Amino acid sequence: MESALRWQDHAVVIAYLVGMLGLGLLLSRRQKSDEEYFLGGRRMPWFAVGLSVIASLLSSLTYLSEPGEVWNAGITNIFGKLLAIPLEMVIVWTFCIPFMMRFRYTSAYEYLDQRFGGGARLLGVVLFVIMVVLWMGFVVLASARALTAVSGVPLLLVILTVGVVATIYTMLGGLRAVVWTDVVQVLLLVGGGLFAIGYVAWATGTWVPQWYQTTMEHLRDANLTDQVPLFSASPLVRSTVVTVAINMCIWHVCTHTANQMTVQRYFSTEDQRAARRSFLTGSLVGAGINVMLVVVGLAMLYFYIGQGLPLDAGLDPLVKQQRDLIFPAFAIHRLPPGMGGGILAALLAAAMSSIDSGVNSIATVMSVEMRRGDRRKNRQTGDAAVSSANHVGRARMFTLGAGMFITVAAYGLSFLPDDWGILDAMPRTFNAITGPLGGMFLVGMFLPSVGQRSILAATACGLATSVGIGYFRELGGLLGTLGLASQPWPSLSFTWVMPCSLAVTFVVAYGLSLCLSEAGPGPGLTWSSRGKQPPPSE
Repeated sequence: MESALRWQDHAVVIAYLVGMLGLGLLLSRRQKSDEEYFLGGRRMPWFAVGLSVIASLLSSLTYLSEPGEVWNAGITNIFGKLLAIPLEMVIVWTFCIPFMMRFRYTSAYEYLDQRFGGGARLLGVVLFVIMVVLWMGFVVLASARALTAVSGVPLLLVILTVGVVATIYTMLGGLRAVVWTDVVQVLLLVGGGLFAIGYVAWATGTWVPQWYQTTMEHLRDANLTDQVPLFSASPLVRSTVVTVAINMCIWHVCTHTANQMTVQRYFSTEDQRAARRSFLTGSLVGAGINVMLVVVGLAMLYFYIGQGLPLDAGLDPLVKQQRDLIFPAFAIHRLPPGMGGGILAALLAAAMSSIDSGVNSIATVMSVEMRRGDRRKNRQTGDAAVSSANHVGRARMFTLGAGMFITVAAYGLSFLPDDWGILDAMPRTFNAITGPLGGMFLVGMFLPSVGQRSILAATACGLATSVGIGYFRELGGLLGTLGLASQPWPSLSFTWVMPCSLAVTFVVAYGLSLCLSEAGPGPGLTWSSRGKQPPPSE
């Protein structure tokens, strides 16, 4: 496919990539110790941390899927997300941040070691690394496919560019580079969305009311008006407003408790007050960006359907994966020279803001695990501790390795079923781990009677639940080939994956704790004993 990019678009994208590398190089001069490299010296500004958190969580997957979802469900999907915000903010503000900020951790999984034991810590680290490699691999693949489909740039070139650039500036500048590049990237992706909205309003002489009316007429004509009902207890219904709200609430609570990508940001602030300000900033900006992307979707639908124009690049809005490409295709083919490149740069920014967080958090967790092993070895041999400079150098090597693994993972994820869109695929891949991993932390906080054997078994059951629900149809097909299923099994809703896996983890952990005699937690390691001083981390 011949490239649809003009030289001005190439110039904007190249300028963005060079700028990110330059910022990483500039900030690399301050990385002289573990705490500087991993946590920015615990002095990062709360507003920058808040923008960085939302940049990490609102990846290119969101940047693509939200406008595309309007073509299938109108604005009902955003209702579920907005409905979840007040509840998730109360839980994270009241419980998650105050509890975790009591500890001076570098890696969140140090908590699992103190609360349960080394086995739980190891399981948490393994699950986290798998989740991030899948997540970031999916981000790279989705971004690369989108840019390739609408611009004609080779897929391999896009994957390598996104993966390599994000890895290099993160390797150089550590968390400080991640946070400040994320701030730039948030400004870029917000600017890209607002420009697209403004362009459609100017070019058509219309505004949101007309866009909404055209969207509802399109959904009615395509018989899609019942795609997102308020609620349905049937697990066969793709999504409802209520199940989306529950799903998003659980995702945010688990992510702000058990995901190193997020928790590490809060550890980089000075205290609990700054961490809470960061969370509030990220939550409000994130809600605004989601609303903006829905308006982008309304604008795109009006621009094409409302004016009777065919979609660019031959896209079909009835195909899930092609719906996700409508926004970047519009940018390339309809915006003035250079502005299309700006939207693509925003798409790259959305991808890189997640990838840099992923590789940095993996490097942090692995470095802490290696440092822990060094300290144990040193106590046994009586040798001096390894210097901080060596730790930073090793962390950079971990960052490089994580970036390579993520780039390779992008290819493996290309074998996902063709009928899954981005919104459906996320809970069935990396987010299948979110519920069980979050459950380990939440069980540790709120169920003092649960010990290591119980939580390990419960987490395994939670993971089995995620796989069973997410791949229900595929499991039925496998059983059919073995002669164990007479009829095809349907797909279950992706919105049930996280709630069910988290619930199973809690129920099994509590049930086993009633049967097993296990040692109780140390002081300060549960919510009920939070007033006591927790033991120092190793």
